[in-house]
Amino acid sequence: MMRTAFGCLILMSAALVFSGGPALMAQGDAGPSPEVIRLLQAGSDAMHRGKAAEAEGDFRQAVTAAPQLADGYLGLGLTELRQGKLDDAEKSLGRAIELNPQLPGAHMFLGIAAYQMNQLGRAMAALNEEVTLQPHNVEALNWLGIVELDSGDAAKAAKALDEAAELSPKDANIRYYQGRAHSQIAQEAYQALYRIDPDSWLVHRALGENYSESGQPEKAIEEFEAAIKKQPNNADLYEALGEANQKMSRFDEAIKAYAKQVELNPHSAIALYNLGKIQVERGNPDAGVALLRQAIEAHATAAPAYFYLGTGLAAQGKNEEAVEWLRKALQNQPSDFIEQSDYYQLVRVYQKLGRKDDAQHAAEELKRLKAKASPGNVQGNLPN
Repeated sequence: MMRTAFGCLILMSAALVFSGGPALMAQGDAGPSPEVIRLLQAGSDAMHRGKAAEAEGDFRQAVTAAPQLADGYLGLGLTELRQGKLDDAEKSLGRAIELNPQLPGAHMFLGIAAYQMNQLGRAMAALNEEVTLQPHNVEALNWLGIVELDSGDAAKAAKALDEAAELSPKDANIRYYQGRAHSQIAQEAYQALYRIDPDSWLVHRALGENYSESGQPEKAIEEFEAAIKKQPNNADLYEALGEANQKMSRFDEAIKAYAKQVELNPHSAIALYNLGKIQVERGNPDAGVALLRQAIEAHATAAPAYFYLGTGLAAQGKNEEAVEWLRKALQNQPSDFIEQSDYYQLVRVYQKLGRKDDAQHAAEELKRLKAKASPGNVQGNLPN
């Protein structure tokens, strides 16, 4: 159950309804009296200040003075909902809908009240009604997704939450529940796959991916190896095995896995890049440079491939060409790690070439990057 943590969400949703004050409130033919308008405004202001009890008094006076005003009952229902008076909130919100079935927000808050009362069917019906009235209401879609998720229908939850996320891509609450819904869908799919054949290579692959993502590469290796026994010619499995072995610093095993991937797929940019990278890092630049040139021809990711090629060329003493590739890496949106490492290599190569000004400039850039990453460590380890 997820109901107990939603006080803040309720308050946020209520704030949207009250954001326009009485100007947004439906009026009869003659309109509410000035006193009723004052009470509505006072209730709205009190809700903005988080004074739900005070707001309840204002809205209660408003509905007493104007018993046919739907907005007064909506405001009253919201204050009751915020205070946990669920039965009272249900009655007030229901009355608001009787008076004006098209009233924005009324069905949504009735759905929230029903959800808090563990009436999932009624909650979904009310929230679906709100979404029908307001298809682009982000709050209604979010709440519908939450209720669907709690009811056990992750697919329907994901549909609503995906729509909400598209409308409000930076909303952290939506993204959280969207992630939960899709994770549950994936889990259900894996469970169904396991029931079909618990020893399927696909089951082993899925387990391996899960272990890898959860930071358990040793277990991931076991699962990928089990999958390979059943699918020995699947190049993607060797790629996954190579990556897991790299995480464990088992570079000999990683090389074997990537080499097998290249055997099965000679133009695999990922495998060629990883083989070249490992060789450069292990002090074998001749083999590494050849592999990295092939990887670049196969359209490996530019910045890291260019960086390791430049590093390998520098190790071969081909400093002029090394500078070209290292500078190309900086022009292709490198990661923070590659960018810092690249400037470090440029300092060394420029020094070997006697280009003091360029070396100084690269050293200053490296210091700047280190300061940005760690203000307390601006010096880092610069080459002499």
